[in-house]
Amino acid sequence: PYVERPSPDGIDVKTFGQEIVNVNGQLWSYEMSLPTLAAAFPFKFDYMIMDACLMGGIETAYELRNATRYLCFSQTEILADGLPYKTLLGPLFKETPADVRSVCEEYYDMYAEKTGTYQSATISMIDCTKLDLLAECCKDLFSRYRDAMNVIDRKNVQGFFRFNKHWFYDLEDILTNAGMSVADQKALSTALKECVVYKAHTPSFMEDFEIKKNCGLSMYLPVAGNSYLDSYYSGLEWNKATGLVE
Repeated sequence: PYVERPSPDGIDVKTFGQEIVNVNGQLWSYEMSLPTLAAAFPFKFDYMIMDACLMGGIETAYELRNATRYLCFSQTEILADGLPYKTLLGPLFKETPADVRSVCEEYYDMYAEKTGTYQSATISMIDCTKLDLLAECCKDLFSRYRDAMNVIDRKNVQGFFRFNKHWFYDLEDILTNAGMSVADQKALSTALKECVVYKAHTPSFMEDFEIKKNCGLSMYLPVAGNSYLDSYYSGLEWNKATGLVE
């Protein structure tokens, strides 16, 4: 199921599970694309919890909406310690139904209690059955605010990335910077509250950037991307539903 990624810039922004293989002295990157990942599951799960960096985007959630009821993931990177594996099995297997939210809360608490660089985490729990409502709302907003979104100064939008990997921005803050009306802000907030069951973030990440806003979902921002990524994102289910990338 792994596919070769011939990205011209060598930066991972659209795949899951990178495997670096040495082939006759050359390093090749094999990764699973989101559509391939979604198609790989033989049945629908009650929940999925991702211990992987930068997966907490609407593109991931919408692509997997038919593969799981609940999806837990991080908008930023995840530090090397990962999830609280010593305690997470209790809420998942002792409770009926599994207390997935408690896993997210424990993850956040674990890092919130740390100091300095190690106080770094974002986490959200998404009800994937409610994502179509968000897609309908965003389709309307993207259509009406497209021109404004195309000239946004990305420096003013809450990002979740380091090292200039500028493709992961807060979904709500993108539209806020595009000048949403009060009524549209309310409509988007309502749609987000329907699908975002839980969200939390530390004040900053790796002491590299502050986290002032976090709606629970990141999103690709075309004006901060490039034509190569536009071409890829245009084929994802989220884009088919909302028309973000034309």
